[in-house]
Amino acid sequence: MNTVRLYLFGSPHIECEGHLVRIERRKAIALAAYLACAEYRQSRDVLADMFWPDLDREHGRSALRSALLALATPITVDWIEADRTTVGLKRDAMWVDIHAFSVALTGNDSHGHSVATLCAHCAPQFEQAIGSYQSGFMMGFSLSDCVDFENWQISQREALRREFAGALRRLSGYFAEMQRYADAIKYTHVWLATDPLHEPALRQLMRHYVANGQRTDALRQYRQYADLLNAELATPPEDETTSLYEAILQGQMLTVQATSSGGSAPRSVLPPLPALVVGRDEALREVKERIGIGSANMRAMTVIQGWPGVGKSSIVAMLAHDQEVARQFPDGVLWASLGEEPNILSPLSAWADALNMSTSRRARGIEEISAQLTAILRDKRSLLIVDDVWRTEHATPFRVGGQLCAMVVTSRLNDVAIALAPTAFDLYRLPVLTDHAAFELLSQLAPETTRQYPDAARELVRDLEGLPLAIHVAGRLLHSEAQLGWGVRELLVEIRRGAGLLTARAPSDMLGATVDTTPTVAALLKRSTDVLDAETRLCFAYLGLFVPKPASFDLDAMAVAWNVADPRPSARVLVSRGLLEPVGGGRFQMHSLLVMHARSLLDEEGFQR
Repeated sequence: MNTVRLYLFGSPHIECEGHLVRIERRKAIALAAYLACAEYRQSRDVLADMFWPDLDREHGRSALRSALLALATPITVDWIEADRTTVGLKRDAMWVDIHAFSVALTGNDSHGHSVATLCAHCAPQFEQAIGSYQSGFMMGFSLSDCVDFENWQISQREALRREFAGALRRLSGYFAEMQRYADAIKYTHVWLATDPLHEPALRQLMRHYVANGQRTDALRQYRQYADLLNAELATPPEDETTSLYEAILQGQMLTVQATSSGGSAPRSVLPPLPALVVGRDEALREVKERIGIGSANMRAMTVIQGWPGVGKSSIVAMLAHDQEVARQFPDGVLWASLGEEPNILSPLSAWADALNMSTSRRARGIEEISAQLTAILRDKRSLLIVDDVWRTEHATPFRVGGQLCAMVVTSRLNDVAIALAPTAFDLYRLPVLTDHAAFELLSQLAPETTRQYPDAARELVRDLEGLPLAIHVAGRLLHSEAQLGWGVRELLVEIRRGAGLLTARAPSDMLGATVDTTPTVAALLKRSTDVLDAETRLCFAYLGLFVPKPASFDLDAMAVAWNVADPRPSARVLVSRGLLEPVGGGRFQMHSLLVMHARSLLDEEGFQR
């Protein structure tokens, strides 16, 4: 055996001629993984900047040579190809587990049936591919000083996880159609394990249990999920899931719904459905009207802007799952979430996969995919959703819809939203919740508190000024305290003062898809203020001196607070970044949660005059 074998599922390692190769340098292993996944040879300068960002170009290239030597020395096979400017790996000299995984999942292209369908010949290939997915991509491996590599690693891991989950879904449906329910249950269990809160997988598992005569297991699975959902998100299962449970409980006959075979190929990429949304019926109606539902005029572009934490991601997620939207756009919904430093290729490839573009995902560049998507969607009726855009150029590759398509984009940044909107009429500012809706949301999150202290609870939602993120965090804090049997009166006062609110973890179901961990509320808000220059960030911090409910001030007050003659340049930047809102009459306002954040910045080192 004269081949290098590179294993990237789980802990990465290299074998040569059947023996484990000891590579002491972590960056050498990371370099091998990156080159193995690259379609073409890579620039030495690009690699040096990625893996040694703190070194200058000369020393970075020297470190790269050293890493290549660490990869070449212990391996008897000539598997590295390099010249003075580029580096790559010889594909005919190596085997990579993730490549074999992807090839097995695309092996049914020549079987004479839809790529969404499995047959008796390709199902074993899928089972073999599933067996090779021992763990996520390079799990447990990280390079904390290489941000670009870590971002690439996360995007690769998510893309492979999505392929893994899709293969499990198709195997589950295939074995159900074959009436091999024990196998269907096995693969659906693994599918659900990839995302324990994914209710379509849960419902499919419950149906398979019933079809296999395991009614008790179906009911038990629902109850376990309901307990998990309550513990994680303090919300009940979806109505469809609960209705299925009640039908099983009452002994009604159920139809097993296949998920992989028959019908047309999938045409949508959808976000997770928000666990709990209250008071957004009117906003959802207005956005739907803009995309031609209930209106004769469909806007080609709608840009949604609003405060950080106001629920922009939630509103577009509701839109993506809406039944009227499904009827209006029969060719599907394509959704993507970007964030500050997006890997454009990953969500764009997900769109291509949903539309069954034949070329392998890793063999395509951004411009090529974008051009092919444009050609495919030219005569289609699809809704395109791009969430959390921080720079206008990031949205450009996703503008692929034809005349019958509509596009909805969200951004917390006012200047980005304005730049993306073709006209002022195409800009929609998502409002905060009304006092009534805010109290209803808090009541669902912390019912014990609103029943026991209704007046204090109403004062709290008024202080939080209807911001869904703040109410979600406050509600979960109050619910956790009540579950422990402790009094919540003192906590109500602390939250109203801001104590504990900024340091609390944000609810996972309100975070964008690009967030890999669960940050604190303060960390989420810092995403907006960290992009400011030092002087403007200091000006923002000093606005924390104003009393909220809401914090309102004019240019003269800002001039005094900032000790400047002309506050307009800094005020313009804060407005453009969505941190300050003009309210007319020469006055501006800032949300109470941002005031709390501004005050916290004043306490940090370096924010003293």
